[in-house]
Parts: sequence; C-alpha cells; structure tokens
Amino acid sequence: MRNIGLFVLFIAFVFVINYLHLTLDKSPVSPHENTVKYRVKYLYNYDGDTAAFRLEDGTQVDCRFLAVDAPEYGDDGYDEAKSFTNVSLRNAREIILELEPHSDAYDRYDRLLAWVWTDGKLLQAKLLEKNLVEIRYLFDNYLYTDYLFRVKEQKNVTSDE
Repeated sequence: MRNIGLFVLFIAFVFVINYLHLTLDKSPVSPHENTVKYRVKYLYNYDGDTAAFRLEDGTQVDCRFLAVDAPEYGDDGYDEAKSFTNVSLRNAREIILELEPHSDAYDRYDRLLAWVWTDGKLLQAKLLEKNLVEIRYLFDNYLYTDYLFRVKEQKNVTSDE
C-alpha cells in the first residue's frame, strides 16, 4: 500500500513539473496595454536585428530590435539571421513596433529602438529560439527581459536533451 501511495505521489509530481514546464515554456506574451505602439509595413532588413518599416502616416523608420544582437556582416550566422528576419517580417500579416518605457526611443544612429511583434509573436524571441541572436544591451529592467531569458533557458535545456 505504501508503494502505491509513493507511486501516485510520483505521478502527481511528474504531472505538476510537466505542467509548469509547459506553462513557462509556452506562456503567451503579448504587447502591454500602456505602451506606445506603431502598426507598420515591412520594407526591408539590413541584417538580423535591424529593419526598415513604413508607419501608418507614410514615414519611413529604421528600427533596431531591442535586447538582442545578431551577427554582423561577414560573421558566422549573418546570412541565416538576416534571412530568418526577412522571411518572418515579409510573411507577417501584422507587424507592431512597441516602444520600451525603460529605454531611449532612438539609438545614436537615429534608429527606433523597439520590440517587434509579428502576428502576435515577439520576433526577438523567435530569433532567440533559432539561436540566431544573443541577448544584449539590457540597460534597465525591460518589459520582456524575463521572457527572453526563459526562452533562452528553454532552448538550452532542449538542446542538452
């Protein structure tokens, strides 16, 4: 009888761990309600973490994706990151740029700094899942920093299995 109790406890433990794992791994993240957002049209990308968009008022804006860094031209992974970003943005039905309240709006090159949402999914996280970028340039506690680190941790756990 004791063995049956331990077995049931073990099964419950495994169920809870799997549930938590799936919840953390697949927890939906979406743009915050109280942030500045722009619905945009994709024009082209420079590399894996920088692209040009057209705002609804017709203005063209270059955007540097917050919190990630893709390989530069000539570095290993450059072509893959650039291509993935291009395909993701080109195929998106809806693209939203979300400004980070704890960041400057523009960098020193006059590029808009933003979270990039493609069809409700954070592009930075998709790039991270594919191991095409690194988490970088965190100068404050940004809105989706914890989420990016969860994605990175999950990617590391999955690749170790």
